[in-house]
Amino acid sequence: MSSTLETSAGAFGHRLAPPGDPWEGSTFDALYQAKIEPELARCEVERGRDVLIFFAGLAAAALAAGVEIALFHGRAPPILIVATVLGVSAAAYAPLSRLAKRAKTAVLEALCTPLGVSYAAAGSEPGGLAAYFALKLLTKPDHGVYTDVFSGRRGKADFSMCSALLTTGSGKERRIVFRGQLIRMSTARPRTATTVVLRNSGWLNGFVKPQSLKPVGLEDVRFNKKFVVYGSDQVEAREILTPTFMQQLLDLESGFGGAHIRCAFTELDLMIALESSLRFGIGGMFSSLVQRGRVEAIARNLEQLFRVVDGFGQA
Repeated sequence: MSSTLETSAGAFGHRLAPPGDPWEGSTFDALYQAKIEPELARCEVERGRDVLIFFAGLAAAALAAGVEIALFHGRAPPILIVATVLGVSAAAYAPLSRLAKRAKTAVLEALCTPLGVSYAAAGSEPGGLAAYFALKLLTKPDHGVYTDVFSGRRGKADFSMCSALLTTGSGKERRIVFRGQLIRMSTARPRTATTVVLRNSGWLNGFVKPQSLKPVGLEDVRFNKKFVVYGSDQVEAREILTPTFMQQLLDLESGFGGAHIRCAFTELDLMIALESSLRFGIGGMFSSLVQRGRVEAIARNLEQLFRVVDGFGQA
């Protein structure tokens, strides 16, 4: 299935599905004007009010800090002043933060619904996560937060994707073990073996090798410098990891502005973990929300996701 970006001087459009799809050419304009722009205009009215609340909060934070300094005769503990300013400022920004999430959700739902793709701003632990841990794609966390959850079908591949923040410990000992995208999709045909592609960590590779899998040697020197492959069937692993597939893996990492991508083929699924930053934000809240460019940026990130599914779903 094709997924190339189409642009012209006066229009913005995607080809994410066969001709006639709501994201193709001028129909994107109609979708924006009918569904997205009116919702952003409603949010914009609230944004103006919430910006005033925020700046009023900053003034209140400065006043509170001044009162503390006066009460302590100029010797107020710095940590107290900092905590006061940050606390009041965070409370003042909260309405803007909630509005940003609502605007983002409205845009993503409007973009995804015509394509038959489901979107949720937050979700529970994704199914099959235990396999990510067993195959060493992820370190098992103590706590996980899952946001921007997408699911649907593209061609012959069912897929799901979410942003994940996985941590261990608590308080000052809290440590992030993964921040990025988790992608899972059904493969075009069932496999009889398991193949895992991890980052090449040199002499540390032996500590991350999945149990019962053996190293698979590939001829691609460039790929071998970045990745190490383990599999239960040497022949099938080499059939899967074609030069085209390996290039797609490298392109995905750079296309998402990410790092340390790794993946695994199991009997029915392809699982991908990609460390990256937030991909679907609405943008800054101190300028008008009714800007087409905000929606186009989100749509391009969605297109990147669909390009992944279309490319890897046939692997």
